[in-house]
Amino acid sequence: MAVRVADIFAAAGRHVLAQRTVAPVVAAAYRAILDCRTAELGGHIKRCANGHVVGVWYNACRNRNCPRCAFVRVQRWLARQATTLLGCAHHHLIFTIPHDLAFLWPANYAALGNLLFHCARDALFELAADPRYLGARPGALFALHTWGQQLALHPHVHALVTAGGVDRTGAWLPAPRRHFLPAEPLSQLFRGKFLYGVRGLARTGRLRLPPGWTAATVEARGRDLRHKRWNVYICERYEHPTGVLNYLGRYLHGGPIAESRLLAFDGERVTFRYKDYRDRGPDGARPKLLTLARDEFLRRYLQHVPPKGFHLVRGYGLYRRGGSSEALRRRVRAAVPLTPHLQASLTARLSPPPAPLAASDTCPACGAHLLVVWSEPRAAPLSTRAA
Repeated sequence: MAVRVADIFAAAGRHVLAQRTVAPVVAAAYRAILDCRTAELGGHIKRCANGHVVGVWYNACRNRNCPRCAFVRVQRWLARQATTLLGCAHHHLIFTIPHDLAFLWPANYAALGNLLFHCARDALFELAADPRYLGARPGALFALHTWGQQLALHPHVHALVTAGGVDRTGAWLPAPRRHFLPAEPLSQLFRGKFLYGVRGLARTGRLRLPPGWTAATVEARGRDLRHKRWNVYICERYEHPTGVLNYLGRYLHGGPIAESRLLAFDGERVTFRYKDYRDRGPDGARPKLLTLARDEFLRRYLQHVPPKGFHLVRGYGLYRRGGSSEALRRRVRAAVPLTPHLQASLTARLSPPPAPLAASDTCPACGAHLLVVWSEPRAAPLSTRAA
């Protein structure tokens, strides 16, 4: 029998929220996943006058952290990208903050998340503007992930960047380099901007610090990190960016782990599959198994719930929605159109909604008319309620 995240939450029970201090948005996500497609959210039942029940349909929670609600949301997100994406090759870049600073993340998710987005964007566009590398402004789609394969805290931003951009005249310039930008200068730029931003947050009191820490402590930690190598990974050019988009979309909704990776749960311990990127074989990272106590799995899962209203995906340059970028992108898309193949691969393939019950529908058991005999108004998304 397949293991669901909701099964693990149900084994822990609702009282687990009273045993730990969690943000309201985290408590709301927990309850939403627990109640998704259950009688708690209402629904409808089709049955005949003779008491034969034909079907029961409960409402979905629609919370962005719920793995059972992820598929439709991801497909719709991919379809929206078809209206933005340019028909050119793309690069996949990854900006990661070091573990020496990751411990500040849980208490400063929004502040450090915004900083990570802004610093990665500024470093990318500053280097891309250099005529030695591109001399143009590309389009970039950034997506924040905060987890690793074992669900540990690992904040990083994935960037899908056009292999080219527009110059000051609005003309399209293709990227001359297969790797787009040199990794070391990009890493140094990103490191300097992020450390400067962290120090600024600490100095102005906008960074929640651990007990005993002061702005001076952050300054000292920043000086140490200036001499360490930061991970900025640049993949080779992708002629068809759908693979990267599908990868990003898979983790934008539904939480930090796909339920297909959950292998076993005995009520106390959870076993799931992961890839060990530090142990690579001929076929890449080796797949391994990890078993965690139920409470530890819950802690790791819930630490990745983003603050309410925090945007996990952001577009910049030619991929920024609205404003002057919209008109410029339309002109560029005329010169670099999306191919029909890419258009089809990004268009949502959603099942059509079920047709409403007609009076002529009959019960397969007795032939009597089927009616909706119980109906509750659809609950508002639990993510919008006060915990």
